Amino acid sequence: MSVDVEQPRNGTRPSRRRPPRNGADGAPSVPVPPRLPGRRNPRWIALGVIAICLGGLLAYAVYARVSTETRVLAVSSTVYRGEVVDASDLTTVVLHGQPPGPTVSAVDEASVLGKRAVFDLPTGSLVAPGSLTDTTVPDGGRSVVGLRLATGRAPASLLVPSAPVRIVALPAPSNGTGAKDALVGKTYAGRVVAADPGADGTSTVVDVEVDAGQAPTIASLGAQDRIALVRDAGR
Repeated sequence: MSVDVEQPRNGTRPSRRRPPRNGADGAPSVPVPPRLPGRRNPRWIALGVIAICLGGLLAYAVYARVSTETRVLAVSSTVYRGEVVDASDLTTVVLHGQPPGPTVSAVDEASVLGKRAVFDLPTGSLVAPGSLTDTTVPDGGRSVVGLRLATGRAPASLLVPSAPVRIVALPAPSNGTGAKDALVGKTYAGRVVAADPGADGTSTVVDVEVDAGQAPTIASLGAQDRIALVRDAGR
């Protein structure tokens, strides 16, 4: 038994409709609309710009401060004229910007140690190149004489280094001859190099810089205990 299937007249097979993939009920799918970007708050944008500007200014200020820092030497304790400078007399300070005058860099500290102060360097002052010298004491034409002075023969607390003094010749002890001493009352100008208490606890030992030609006479008077020191004004 055979079954005849009727073919379409144009010779093509009948088309088969596929069910739509989108939607279970066969309805066409609707495309998703694009997502719109969120609205930006102008206030936050302005704050961000301000923060960036402030950060840039702060960075520049820090850079400018660091780039202009200079470490220099200063005096930690007063150094009087003629005194030798050692490490305990110096400290380091940081300057910002242009220094007020000539200074000595902290890295050059070794170059100033052992030098003498040309003039008084008070505590806190900056060390200038011209404030120190290699000149030795005594200088040419000068001599240093050591004197031991009894209590009352010199000021108790004013014999600081480089202080100007007058050396006064006192009368010799009476020897019964009645001879007049031509040196009595004579004065000699000098400067204190150093002063320290004597070993006996009552006297003062003073090193005085004087004229080289007068040094023998002053030394002789000192040996005879015929010296008194007068502290003069100035430094």
